[in-house]
Amino acid sequence: VIFIILLLLGNSRLFEYSILYNKIKEVDKMKDEFISMASHELRTPVTVIRGYIEMLINDSDKISKEENKEYLSIINISAERLASLIEDLLNVSRIEQGRLKMEMKEMDVWPMVEETVKEMKIQSDGKGLALTCSIDEKAKAIINADKDRLKQVLINIIGNSIKYTPSGSVEIKALNRDKNLVLIIKDTGIGMTSKQREHLFEKFYRIKTEKTADIVGTGLGLWITKQIIELMKGTIMIDSMENVGTKVTLEFPLIDNK
Repeated sequence: VIFIILLLLGNSRLFEYSILYNKIKEVDKMKDEFISMASHELRTPVTVIRGYIEMLINDSDKISKEENKEYLSIINISAERLASLIEDLLNVSRIEQGRLKMEMKEMDVWPMVEETVKEMKIQSDGKGLALTCSIDEKAKAIINADKDRLKQVLINIIGNSIKYTPSGSVEIKALNRDKNLVLIIKDTGIGMTSKQREHLFEKFYRIKTEKTADIVGTGLGLWITKQIIELMKGTIMIDSMENVGTKVTLEFPLIDNK
């Protein structure tokens, strides 16, 4: 009996070691994929910036004012993309180490939603998409949140909807449900399968299909978004159907502000 018990314990430890080894292999694979992806994402805007700056320096006497303005605009877009990627990497580090600062205050969410929609209308108009927002007449929108972080969440989610919607619309709605503010961001985009949806909030995960091949990203945005929402005592849920669209639902506890 003792021999059998020892044998079972030994097999149990071997099984645990096997699971641990597989997890380590998986983490190493994710790390390698991330380094490759991050290197590519960093290299692209840096190459663009260097190329256009070199052109402006070497051919300054041949470049017209209109071309000069166009080149500087491209440099600015690439610089913003580079800054965004670096900020994502820093946010991952801050969240994992518990150093992400949150300044929680009572705030009315709806003006921020309208402001964000106005800012992102340039992107949607550029793709010919209808971007709209509406609030239920009886809805209250006072919650306890970090203003800047909530703005970051809205930009990321609405931006994703625009990015993954080739045609149609992106619609934002606000309503109340069970003493919670509910924000719904719904699009008519490419959607995703149930299997893809299972991995959506994993760090570095990106859906890789022919339709997403030309869409840039690191796979960190939704992971960071989920962490920020949970730090503000909220929840995020995503429903999606391939070739039909995606619906993102955010819920935050309402403050009873009479």
